[in-house]
Amino acid sequence: MLLQYLIENLTDKEVIGDTNIDIGKVEYDSSKVQEKDVFVAIKGFEFDGNEFLADVIEKKVSCIVVEDTVDISSLDIKDITIIKVKSSRKALALMSAVYYDNPGSKLKLIGITGTKGKTTTAYMIRDILLASGKKTGMIGTIYNTYADKQIEATRTSPESLDLQKLLKDMVDAGMEFVVMEVSSHALELDRVYGLRFNVGVFTNLSEEHLDFHENMDNYLNAKAKLFAISDFAIINGDDIYAPRLKKMITTKIATFGLDNDVNLTATDLRINADNVEFRMYINKMLETIHVNIPGRFTVYNALAAIGVCSLFNCQMDAILLALANVKVPGRSEIVDIKKTFTVMIDYAHNPSSLEAILTATKKHAKARIICVFGCGGDRDKTKRPVMGEIAGRLADFTVITTDNPRNENPKQIMKEIEEGIKNTRGLYKVIENRKEAIKFAMRIAWKNDIVLIAGKGHETYQILKNNKKIPFDERKIVMELAESMEDKNI
Repeated sequence: MLLQYLIENLTDKEVIGDTNIDIGKVEYDSSKVQEKDVFVAIKGFEFDGNEFLADVIEKKVSCIVVEDTVDISSLDIKDITIIKVKSSRKALALMSAVYYDNPGSKLKLIGITGTKGKTTTAYMIRDILLASGKKTGMIGTIYNTYADKQIEATRTSPESLDLQKLLKDMVDAGMEFVVMEVSSHALELDRVYGLRFNVGVFTNLSEEHLDFHENMDNYLNAKAKLFAISDFAIINGDDIYAPRLKKMITTKIATFGLDNDVNLTATDLRINADNVEFRMYINKMLETIHVNIPGRFTVYNALAAIGVCSLFNCQMDAILLALANVKVPGRSEIVDIKKTFTVMIDYAHNPSSLEAILTATKKHAKARIICVFGCGGDRDKTKRPVMGEIAGRLADFTVITTDNPRNENPKQIMKEIEEGIKNTRGLYKVIENRKEAIKFAMRIAWKNDIVLIAGKGHETYQILKNNKKIPFDERKIVMELAESMEDKNI
């Protein structure tokens, strides 16, 4: 591919050197760069690509793309074309799309954003589309899936280059639809820049990622970016931020919810211990919907999924079948331990999600709720005492432990959680080792108790200092512990 074609869509660019040259591939990771490649220097959370410019020059790249504020005067750039741009992230997104032949334009894209519910809603939409005979891929927090492939995700929304490659692979595999979780980070960092979504979905907004966004206004503004690049918006009309968001959206809007005047709603809700049932009109027919995921929030996710799939003329039978059978790893997931008590694993890792799962569980618990949770290191510290207070107020017993401590002192994280639980009358114990914490919770569980292990959900690892990952699959750990335990009849 000629460089001049690759950079054709870049506006406000300054070109130093020849663009009528063949290039290798596009890269933003200096460790993957090879001779003749185009290197785009972006600033990440851990590494700044601009610090590796000398390294990539030694590898004889064809072109370097940098922001116009970067000083390159000390670099030996002989025979290397330099492209200066206002935003290297936007440049990477646009160049990646061209390099992979604009795969997004060949797919019907459905984007889902919100603090909670993105993953479950994505699974629901994907399964309904598949049940309708539509070839569908999914990009999200747990897995990226298409055809017979299931690839473990490293982040909710991939970097733009990786995203365009994934979309190209999906096009090549014959996919027609792609359902994608779109995080606020992805929107703010231009990972989806240049894409156009057929439908954008807003699930809800609550405090999360404030270490990155700093305040809720910035967080909302980041979410709203999805709807500036969507042809149609489906939003949760019951969310407290819905009125503000609707004023920010210029495209067509449909709303869903349970409490306010919305376009799509449900009646006759039955929230059971391990499922929900509700009734709603689909194509002017009153239908009973069954979903094997407990909690009022499941109804909201299902309404969003039904709203999206109705736009693509999915039939009633496909909707009913898919929702009745949908399974989402690490979301209200019951581990079959064959004991007199229950163990549930959930991804709840922020105040609103922890409160939601505890509230939903409490309504149907026949005995105690024993909650095991921690908070991630190098993330928003303000939520730690809040989550401690929520657990102390709603759980009968709480075991405070580690999550992904990363580069923070686990003891300090647990201490901050403990400050919140001290303000309640809740009983608790602090056990740093997460496996030992789970073991303790299961040992003190009686008949009909529910042990809720919150925070990691689908994850099969723990992240320690210097981003070291160790295997930590809570399902396997729970099963191993259950097998070593004597049966309890009390």
